[in-house]
Amino acid sequence: MPKLRLSIPPQLPLILLLAAMLRLWRLAAKPLWVDELYTAFNSLGKSLDEIPVGRLLPVGDYWALLGNPGSIWQAAQTVTTSSNHPPLFFIMMNGWLHQVGTSVWSLRALAVLWGVVAVAGMFYLGQRLSNPRVGALAALLMAVSPYGIYLSQESRHYSLAIAIALLALINWSALLQGERALWRWLSWIGLNALGVYIHYFYGFSIIAQWLVTISRIIWRRDRRNQAFPWLLAMGCTALLYLPWLPTAWTHFYSEGGTNWLSQSAPLWQSLLLPWLQSLVAGVFMLILLPVEQVPLAVTIVSALIMLSVFGIVLNQLIRGWQQETQLDLTAPIVSYGLIVFGIMMAITYGLAKDLTLAPRYFFMLYPAITLVMAQALARRKRWVIITAIAAGILSQLLISYDIALLKPYLPGQIGRRLGAASQPTIVLIAPQRDGYRARALSYVLAMPPDNPNTQVAFTDPAGVKSWQPVLSGDIPTQDLTLWLVEPQRKVPFPPVVQLSQQVCFPTGERINTEGTRQQQYQCSAMGPDS
Repeated sequence: MPKLRLSIPPQLPLILLLAAMLRLWRLAAKPLWVDELYTAFNSLGKSLDEIPVGRLLPVGDYWALLGNPGSIWQAAQTVTTSSNHPPLFFIMMNGWLHQVGTSVWSLRALAVLWGVVAVAGMFYLGQRLSNPRVGALAALLMAVSPYGIYLSQESRHYSLAIAIALLALINWSALLQGERALWRWLSWIGLNALGVYIHYFYGFSIIAQWLVTISRIIWRRDRRNQAFPWLLAMGCTALLYLPWLPTAWTHFYSEGGTNWLSQSAPLWQSLLLPWLQSLVAGVFMLILLPVEQVPLAVTIVSALIMLSVFGIVLNQLIRGWQQETQLDLTAPIVSYGLIVFGIMMAITYGLAKDLTLAPRYFFMLYPAITLVMAQALARRKRWVIITAIAAGILSQLLISYDIALLKPYLPGQIGRRLGAASQPTIVLIAPQRDGYRARALSYVLAMPPDNPNTQVAFTDPAGVKSWQPVLSGDIPTQDLTLWLVEPQRKVPFPPVVQLSQQVCFPTGERINTEGTRQQQYQCSAMGPDS
């Protein structure tokens, strides 16, 4: 087969500019959440154990924990021993932070960069498998997709994995189409090997590529003499991953390694929820409106609008599928997507590890869905494409202003509440166990960093009766506000808290925000006879 010349259409730079603008818009506006803090500490080669306990410090001192990155070796060692992820993204992030410094913006900007690379990769994959029009539409859909923007705005490895997968799929498609240049084989092998050092779920993409390739060789007798180079390439990929296999095995079977994917639920929920959660992920790839932490009426209206837009686009997609000759179940990208989804469902039902729990776990399926969508809609009426673009841009505006896609434990809202007082304020946070330490730190980092009246300390859990925390640091001598904060506290907060120079009594009702209890106290200076 003659080589396909991959051209650069004039609209591609504009699409990439749009993708970058949407991903950079208010990039640092929302506070870091738990997973991003794990990224930060692992990439810096640090441990959450470095958070001081029992010391009153201003909020700015906690930001200092995210400074001074360690060496690449320290980052690799930390992520290998303290997490259940492969190390490549964190090593890359370590080098990035050494160059651009540590801030909310810099922690997230690397994911933005790879998100834009993924948009470019989507164009070239669409052009190779269809034509430049489909490639441009696929890139545009990914550029405005709230799902793609969300993955690109978080300091996590998903946008990098998507970009590597798309580059690998471009080379895989070229090889399937008959190109046999050595650099194509080496690129396909190398990219896939890199992918599994970025995220374990990347393995779904490799398995799908291999199964589609093997099936095409078996079913087409004239291709069986081509089996050897394919099998050799697959074997080389497996060999490149072999050194990491013992560590991966340890991650899978370590305590807590994948336990969080196992949810106890009634049988009917275990059977039905994965399909509903998959539907939610599909809707999220097109549109996302406020459905969390809003009045029920707003949730209902938002859900109806989202389902309506999704239904309209899906209807046009089905019609386009019927008209598009390149779209059928045997098309490589369609087969690839079905196998990736089948692997996710096999693990969900077969191993009782629900991979549909969070929409972000569909990231290996996302490129295939986007490309099939572009192929099916390329010849449909323009208003359908405009609807999808408008839905994506509106969703991004709502997400960037913290109106939609709120984190379940609301770090921004809690942090702003704790640091809002104009009078001297002490915040005592008790993580209770190591698993809540990153969550507790996210509350601290969400507080206004320039408020000189607020001091924070991590402490042991408060007692049920009168309690006097053990604190070091400068405790104000005048009247002050005290907050006690504990994730998952099951018992009431104490009726009296004794500081070195104040006695504190509860004011207002205890606040429960998605499992994190907060109680405000008013503290008065004790008299000389107290």
